[in-house]
Amino acid sequence: MSPGDRPRERDAGPPRNRYAILALIVVAQTVANIGPLGIPAIASLLRQDLGLTLTQAGSFLSAYYIGPVAMSLFAGMLADRWGTAKTLVLGQALIAAGLVAASAAGSYATLITLVVVAGVGYGTLNPASTTAAMSWFPPRQRATVVGLKQVGLPFGGMLGAAILPAVALALGWRLAVAAAALPIMVCAVASAVVYRDPPDTAPARPAPGERGPVAAVLRNRDLWLVSAATLVFAAMQTVWMAFLTLYLQGIVGLTLLAASRYLALAQGGGALGRIAFGLLSDRAFGGRRRAPLLIAGCGSALCSLALALTGPGSQALWLVALALGWRLAVAAAALPIMVCAVASAVVYRDPPDTAPARPAPGERGPVAAVLRNRDLWLVSAATLVFAAMQTVWMAFLTL
Repeated sequence: MSPGDRPRERDAGPPRNRYAILALIVVAQTVANIGPLGIPAIASLLRQDLGLTLTQAGSFLSAYYIGPVAMSLFAGMLADRWGTAKTLVLGQALIAAGLVAASAAGSYATLITLVVVAGVGYGTLNPASTTAAMSWFPPRQRATVVGLKQVGLPFGGMLGAAILPAVALALGWRLAVAAAALPIMVCAVASAVVYRDPPDTAPARPAPGERGPVAAVLRNRDLWLVSAATLVFAAMQTVWMAFLTLYLQGIVGLTLLAASRYLALAQGGGALGRIAFGLLSDRAFGGRRRAPLLIAGCGSALCSLALALTGPGSQALWLVALALGWRLAVAAAALPIMVCAVASAVVYRDPPDTAPARPAPGERGPVAAVLRNRDLWLVSAATLVFAAMQTVWMAFLTL
């Protein structure tokens, strides 16, 4: 069997089961990020209680993302060895345990260590949820479902920024962080009970003399370029999320609740941006990635420069417009984002076989299959209504 023959485009399980699994994965991604991505919204409370410096108060997300950086590769191997279900449960259990323990921390060193533990959990959950999404859907639909799964990250951050400040002001930041672990525990139990790997999902073994998957990845020049671009974008996004509310409170003069609403609004913009740029790349640019990457980089740079021009008395409408920009970053990050985006646009080339797959005569294409799925329309409609109501409320409450 040749290497090209191994990946088979199969319909993994009944469609209804697929979308139930997808819903579970999206919920898991969302609730897993409510607490960790909501902590920056209440960073000023942690700073006051623990006597932190500004740098320490803004370091929680950096510490949290140590886990995904360290665990992503190993978590994929773990999912291959243990199965996706066990890895999903393990990741969620680590996040919940890290949050509960962090809520009782009495010092910065203890708190930051426990945040890293929660990050290890997310570094375990995220690759496993990607594996789950891909294993339950045929190749022609995988980009769509993985993109939908990833919306859970900014959506969870939006919920965390909207909910945690109110809970923290009423009950204290410790109870707010501990409470964020509760839905993760519930979802972990649901994953253990509901999730099952589809049949015939044993990992493919390389043929004799063929490179293993790790060696093939490490020797792929284009993948290194994309990874470098991703590193810069992710780093600047983390800086922005970590310091936005601190900046709006300390420089612009907003209250905790008002500043956290802008963070929530921006997270909502990030969720929409993931979908919009995916559609832009697949539909408007025919699957080519360089132009959307350049647009995203330049947009982030311009928003970063505009944010640097804000100060005391800045108009709320102007802050709303910036919050809806493409993943704001501090002004110092603008140049690296643009340089990396331009470099990727100039050097990176899409592989020659990335043309969208054409369905056979009489076969539904992936878009048609999605559009004709009643359950997915119901879930999407409910999500759209709730997200629209929350976005409008957050956008105009401070005006």
